[in-house]
Amino acid sequence: MQNIQMPQDTLRPPLVLAAMVAALAMAPVAPEAANILFLAIGAVAFLMLRQSDVKVVRRPAVWMTLTGLTLLALAYCGSSGAAGIVGLMFVVPLLTVPPLIAAALRTDLPPRLIAVLALSGAAGAAAIAAAEFTSTGTSRVGEWVANPIHFADLALLVGFLAVLGTLFGRGPGRWLFLLAPLFATVAVLLSGTRGALVALVAMLGTAVVAGILVRQISWRQLAVGAVLLLIGLFAAWIGGVGQTSAVQRVMVDLADIFRTGLPSDESTSLRLQMYEGGLNAFLASPLVGHGPFAFVEAAASRASVRFEGAPHLHNDLLDFAASGGVPGVVAYFLFLLAPVAEALKVKDPVTRKTLVLLSATLAVGFFVMGLTNAMFGILNLTVFYATATLVIAALAQTVTTRRD
Repeated sequence: MQNIQMPQDTLRPPLVLAAMVAALAMAPVAPEAANILFLAIGAVAFLMLRQSDVKVVRRPAVWMTLTGLTLLALAYCGSSGAAGIVGLMFVVPLLTVPPLIAAALRTDLPPRLIAVLALSGAAGAAAIAAAEFTSTGTSRVGEWVANPIHFADLALLVGFLAVLGTLFGRGPGRWLFLLAPLFATVAVLLSGTRGALVALVAMLGTAVVAGILVRQISWRQLAVGAVLLLIGLFAAWIGGVGQTSAVQRVMVDLADIFRTGLPSDESTSLRLQMYEGGLNAFLASPLVGHGPFAFVEAAASRASVRFEGAPHLHNDLLDFAASGGVPGVVAYFLFLLAPVAEALKVKDPVTRKTLVLLSATLAVGFFVMGLTNAMFGILNLTVFYATATLVIAALAQTVTTRRD
């Protein structure tokens, strides 16, 4: 038995590292290859599970994820029969969370290494955005990689995850990782994605508030940061950031809101129809929803103006509510808050405060972007959230052990 376990212990660290390389460094620039690699690694990690790994179920990141998947499976089977279980394919990356966390608990992952991978991903996204913009002149970059919205969403999340290099680092080199959110901002601005731009502001605000509450940001640092931010915003505006498609689209929306109370563009009107239909679909079947394959039609048929051809409702909460009812909504929040709950359970106070700040910022960003577009269910974004959950669990173990 010992001879079997030793090769497993040897293979687990490179597996976890490869999963993070795929999700953080590769996915922002090559999502298809990254997703395949990540899922393959998750399958191998699952095959390497052993009896002693059952204890990882006690970790919030694991039991919350598994509970959410169970609730979703029950709701889908309740509305669509046994075939409903196939609907879990939309969140299949979350199935990798338990085996990868089990592997990560036997892996020494330096925070700087994870941060370097995320910084590389954010820098790659910015480079792709700049290259596509200069080559094509498009107002919405991201087509070279994926969909402009998903491209911007992932770049922003990976960029903020890289800040863990600053949070856990020492010495002047730690400030280098603050370049990652700046790289991500370039991708967001050139993508023309309004949701990601709003999420950028929400994530910055969450990071500041959480940092103050857990005493990771002093008032002096806040003052210096505010001054630097104002100088940066002024310089960016002079440099033409106001001409980027994301800023222009948000400015048009704000003008419409002040004039009529709602944005008047076609995409917003379509989303409002979806939201109305999604809410009505949920109210029509709150116990189990309409299943993973019929919820869009259920929403379309209940909207005051029918919409056609939508793969989802452009809102995470309504997607889960219309497809899975109340169990689906509970599952959504279990998935979303799993990294935060994992961070709150860390015993070391310094590590706990840092991970709470990081996980809360990522969760808020994911939630805000999920208000206007699907996040869970989009493969590369679901892969990222599985990885973020893995990162918080791995750092909870690694950093605490290093301080003991």
